[in-house]
This record gives sequence, C-alpha cells and structure tokens, in this order.
Amino acid sequence: MTDAADVAPRTVSAEELATPLLPYEQARAVVIRTFEALAPMPVPLSESLGRRIAERVVAEVDVPGFANSAMDGYAIRSADTAGASANEPALLHLVDDLPAGRVPSVPLRPGAAAKVMTGAPVPPGADAVVPWENTAPGPREGAVAVLTEVPPGARVRPRGEDMAAGQVVMEVGEALGPVHLGVLASLGRTHVRARVPRVAVLSTGSELVPPGQPLAEAKIYNSNATLLSALSRAAGATVTATGMVDDDPAQVGDWLSGAAGQADLVVTSGGASVGEHDWLREVLCREGELELWRVAMKPGKPVAFGRIAGVPVLALPGNPGSALACAHAFVMPAIRALQGSDPEPAWLPAELADDVAGQPNRTLLCPVKLQGGDGVDRAFPLPVLSGALSHLLHFDGFAIVPPGGLPAGAPVRVERVG
Repeated sequence: MTDAADVAPRTVSAEELATPLLPYEQARAVVIRTFEALAPMPVPLSESLGRRIAERVVAEVDVPGFANSAMDGYAIRSADTAGASANEPALLHLVDDLPAGRVPSVPLRPGAAAKVMTGAPVPPGADAVVPWENTAPGPREGAVAVLTEVPPGARVRPRGEDMAAGQVVMEVGEALGPVHLGVLASLGRTHVRARVPRVAVLSTGSELVPPGQPLAEAKIYNSNATLLSALSRAAGATVTATGMVDDDPAQVGDWLSGAAGQADLVVTSGGASVGEHDWLREVLCREGELELWRVAMKPGKPVAFGRIAGVPVLALPGNPGSALACAHAFVMPAIRALQGSDPEPAWLPAELADDVAGQPNRTLLCPVKLQGGDGVDRAFPLPVLSGALSHLLHFDGFAIVPPGGLPAGAPVRVERVG
C-alpha cells in the first residue's frame, strides 16, 4: 500500500474553484429522488428497533387469551360477598390454588373461592378477585373470610382487554420503538417485515486516529465514523461496513469499490473539498460518476453526490459540524426514502428569538434551542461551528434560514435531527 505521504498532491484548478453552488433545495431534490423503497424482508425483533414497519399488523390472538387476575388474592363470585364487612365477613371455602400458568381444575360454585396469583386464569364461575388485604383466615382450615363487598369484574382483566383477535395494531410506516416491539412479542411474533437500508461509512484523512489509540502530534480522533454510523442506525439502517483511510486516491477507490457490494448507500466524510489532498470527487469521476458537488448551504458547502459501481455515494465534509448538517440534509432523507417513508424530517414551526444574519447566497442550517411560550416555540440560535460538536449536545434541531437571513420574530421551520 502506498504511504499517503508519498502521494503527490492534486492540482487545484481555477475552474473547480469557480464551480457554481447548487441551490440547497434543488440539491436535496436531486439526492432524494435517487432513492426508491427497498423490498421488505423479515427482520428479527431484536434487530428491529428504530426501523419502519413494512406491513400492517393484525392481532391473530386475543391478548390476554383468557380472563386473569390483576392482583394476588382470591377469585370469587361477587354475589357471595353481598353485605360483607369486617364485622360480618363472607365465609368461603377454598377449592383451588392457582399460581400463574396453572389451568383451573374446578369451577367455582356458590360459597367457593380459589387462591389466585397475579396473571393466573380466573376459574369458571368466578367474576371478581378480592386482594389479600381485604381478607382474613377463616374460622376453620380451608376457609377464607372476605371483609368487604366486592363488585362484579373487580380486579379481573378480561380476555382481549389489551388486543382482540382481528384488531389492527400497527400500520405500514410506523417507526418501531421499544413499546412496538413489546406489543409484537405479546402477539407471539419473532420477526417483523421491514425495509433495511444497508449503509457503509468511510472516514478519510491522514490526520485521523481511531478512538482508544494514542494521539500523536497533529492527529485528531475520528469522530465522524461514530457520528454517521449512529445517525444511520437511528434512522433505521444497518451499518454493513466502516473504514478509515489516508488521503490517498488508491486507498479511497479500493475501499469504495469493496463497500459498494454490500451497501445501498455509501457515506464518506472528508476529502470532498478543493484541497490538494481531497480525492473523493476525482475517484468518483474516474471510477464511477459524480452527479453534483458544492451546495449553497452553510455549514457543508463541499458536499458531493455520485455513484461507485452503481451504488449512491454521499461525500460529506470532514468537519464534524458540517458532517452532521449534511447528514441531516441528505443522508437521513435517503435512508427514510429507502424505507418507503416520507423523506422529510419531523419539524415544527417556531419564531426566531434573535436575528440570524445568514449569507447572501446560501441556506443556513442554524442549530437552535427551543423554548415554549404563549403557544409559539421560540428558537434561540446557537453558534454555527463547522469544526465543533460539543455545543450541539443539547440542541433541539436546525432552523432552516433562507439566503439573506431572518430577523428576530420571523417564523422559521425547525427540523428535528434523527
């Protein structure tokens, strides 16, 4: 392998420096229309968190499948407790002991009770449960004294209380959270049909060091691989490959060619600008195709989009703040489109709390903190820092500010990240 230090620098031309900027919304449209929904596939529930469901889920069974006790106590016939009190308890004889999972062996007849644990089936003939604290031992062995009147249905969870067979439980396109997976499991499901975009993530830069390794002088830790992989997974993709290469066109080309065979989208960071050691565009032009480069946005102007071996490649800037903004604008919508979902991010209207100067010819993705008040959220601008991330630890989203900026009080669209 060639040492990156031995690679001759690129010749930066006046022509590329004068490449016009593509309007932000136009660039997004070019990228998004490239991606079509993938074919659904069965995915284990353990691998489904955050994905978009690709099927309508209809309950095939009642949940619960039998009437059961909501408390530890005694299953009874409510009529047997009419007028019962601490002074004049209703005396019932015990005919069964029902821990959870045991099928009742005898029905309850008048004057009978069955010890029952939470979740255990309520025996035939019983229509209520009385908890331990409302009972006392009976005057003889095998009897229980009920110290209060118990209404019908008390502490009994009826069959199908949660879900009834035939009920539509989930619709196509819902994002699967922990509760969704729990519901699917309660229906006996082990898999769910979903579209699973495969994303490969490459970090380029001779200055990069993997986290956990010693940090030599003039080196920085590679944060973009972790950031972009996490964003991809949060959007419902699976990351099939991650890599880190020097500023060397041969290394870049070899890695991209290998990753293309196992990805629906390749995302890179670094090497897309006009520096003498920025090779992404040249590799795409030589070994694939370049569809767009340089977008009228801040941060993130030098984003590029093309293909390698027919697979889409989004080449993002190396500065982590720019990489985040470009991932939000291009990578996340692409992943949503691959899942057959609306590519647009979740957003809410807000009002700018301060002036945002913006730029005369670039759309600004301005990070903001939101504060509610009088029915309108106020968006407080945070610094737009291409090379930093920590100031975004608690931000609420990007306010999309058009070229020329906006004054305080102006309405603005705040897009959530994720």
